Amino acid sequence: MHLSRIALAAALAACLTPALAQEQPVPPGEPAQDEIAQVVDVQSTRDPELRSYRTMLKGVDAYADHLRLAPDAPLRFMLIPATPSGRLDGVTLHLEADNLSIPIPLAANGSFQLARDKTAYDANADLVSNKKRDTLRWRADIHTPGLPANVRRLGDLRLECEIRWAVEQDRLSFVRRNLFRMAGGPCHSSLIHVPFPTFRALAAVRATSGGRTADIRITDDRLRYVPPLHDGSWDNDTLLTLTYADGSTLANAAPPAPTPAHAQ
Repeated sequence: MHLSRIALAAALAACLTPALAQEQPVPPGEPAQDEIAQVVDVQSTRDPELRSYRTMLKGVDAYADHLRLAPDAPLRFMLIPATPSGRLDGVTLHLEADNLSIPIPLAANGSFQLARDKTAYDANADLVSNKKRDTLRWRADIHTPGLPANVRRLGDLRLECEIRWAVEQDRLSFVRRNLFRMAGGPCHSSLIHVPFPTFRALAAVRATSGGRTADIRITDDRLRYVPPLHDGSWDNDTLLTLTYADGSTLANAAPPAPTPAHAQ
């Protein structure tokens, strides 16, 4: 028997909303008042940050499957600190397995590319940082080139959501995962709101498509906004303009994808 829409909404509100909530990021390299997550050597870390390479490749597959959402945007991933006091200083990333260690070059802002590697796949390698477990988070980083830094394209955000869902769904419990699916999936359901983080407090976010405009909901902490991912009346080329609480728009064109600062 199918759950009614009201019952499904109640179940989602009670169980699922936190599961896909985007973490609040911290600008890489910004001085922190408290350094909780100390950088340590990978070999001496009792619980290093682990992510299955095979699982992360599901995100790469999702990018290929949904590339129509943002056909001009390259795929990058980004590491962000899990807490406001965390930092990326000195962080490294490797594909690790028995008798295997492949460095993953990180850009200064924590972004990286993940190529397919048969040896790492066959060895069931993990993506390992030199930060302790639960001190880092990841997200897809999809940006169509040429847009101002304060403008996000809706198709880019939809593609980011598809990538994250492909990677994260297996980490949910059976009940949570299937409730998401019954609702249509987090990227397609009006019952599920997926907030996107910013590095600075927001004053407003406005969607524009042709002559149509609308204000986009901002969360109470003003550090996240909730785009209409599920609403097909807003096409993929819809632009979301972010205005920050300090009155600036950071309106310069976004730079191309960063090159690695150095190979770790």
